[in-house]
Amino acid sequence: MIRGALGLKMWGDEREREMTLVALRGPVVTDYEVWPEGTVLFGDGAVADVDREGTLAEDADEVYEYPDALILPGFVDLQVNGAFGVDVASEPTRLAELSRALLSTGTTAYLPTVISSPEALYEEALPAIGRDTGGSDGGAEVLGVHLEGPFLNLQKRGAHAAAHVVPPDPALLARLLDLGPVRMVTLAPELRGAVDLIDQAAGRGAVVSAGHSDARFELAYGAFDGRVGGVTHLFNASSPMHHREPGLPGAAFAHPRVSCGIIADGHHVHPEMVGLAFRMLGPDRLHLVTDAIAAAGAPAGEYRLATRTVYSNGGVPKLGSGAIAGSVLTMEEAFRNILAFTGCTIPEAARMASTSPARLLGEGRRKGRLVPGYDADVTVLAPDLSVEAVWRGGRLAYSRARA
Repeated sequence: MIRGALGLKMWGDEREREMTLVALRGPVVTDYEVWPEGTVLFGDGAVADVDREGTLAEDADEVYEYPDALILPGFVDLQVNGAFGVDVASEPTRLAELSRALLSTGTTAYLPTVISSPEALYEEALPAIGRDTGGSDGGAEVLGVHLEGPFLNLQKRGAHAAAHVVPPDPALLARLLDLGPVRMVTLAPELRGAVDLIDQAAGRGAVVSAGHSDARFELAYGAFDGRVGGVTHLFNASSPMHHREPGLPGAAFAHPRVSCGIIADGHHVHPEMVGLAFRMLGPDRLHLVTDAIAAAGAPAGEYRLATRTVYSNGGVPKLGSGAIAGSVLTMEEAFRNILAFTGCTIPEAARMASTSPARLLGEGRRKGRLVPGYDADVTVLAPDLSVEAVWRGGRLAYSRARA
């Protein structure tokens, strides 16, 4: 239900200006608890205030009532190869279409991800993604580019084409960083010359994440002591965790700082291992990613993943060789799964879906929380935890009823 309320005039820069205040009233998910009768108030695209009694609605011009829903910070996905029939790498001009479609999954900000590819593809895709950074068309905000490769361990390449996996090359990385707004780089830290690339990428403001790696425990732990801040899809395409050699996952568990992405679809990682990761890392060092490809949210069939052809039957997408190639997971599903797999609380799930990925990317001062001054990106979940509505930058961007 929507009702009108009073208008409000704000003063700033010695000029009077009108600002429309919008209130969402219902169970509000904060960092550590759920306020059953809370209110989120926002205007000019930012959260103005949050309260637990619902009285802030009296100050709003518009009030949206969600008495049986959950009002959460919008989901932040740091690994999206594509979805809804759109492949980021080979169809970058369709990025705005993808951004709009992702809203229906609760995602309000994301990193379009480009896997190991020929230079010609990078030269086309990265500038195109850069032109869409910010999501001004009303879709999910494009936060920049996630370069997953090409500096990977060939033995752990997964769905990446062997022809496009290359040894560390500072000149190539410099060209890629110049082509577009690269915010995250996944590489294998054990490769000869990787340390120079880690410093180079971090020096340009990108988060460096260890992935597609066969690193042993000591080397991985040392990389986390340095400038490697994340782990890409924990457990997948990685050195295994063994009781005599804990490998990359063991180093991530042991280190106090590193933040790990995990694909919680029940296929990439066994639910019990997802639960173990949660118990070891907690909601502030574990974050949900989809690693979604174009087949996510689309019918079964044949799809592109950069230069690869992937086959999807509605379950786990695979190459012709049978190797897993991304997922068809959505953040909405990942949120439900993490609750089921771990027994975590709603606020803990929200931190893994929003707060923790935003913090890892350096967006933790404006995204991922419902507190004053943060972007008014809000996901509203129905009682069955499906997406009921999404607000992006203070505007109603998706409503299941209208859709």
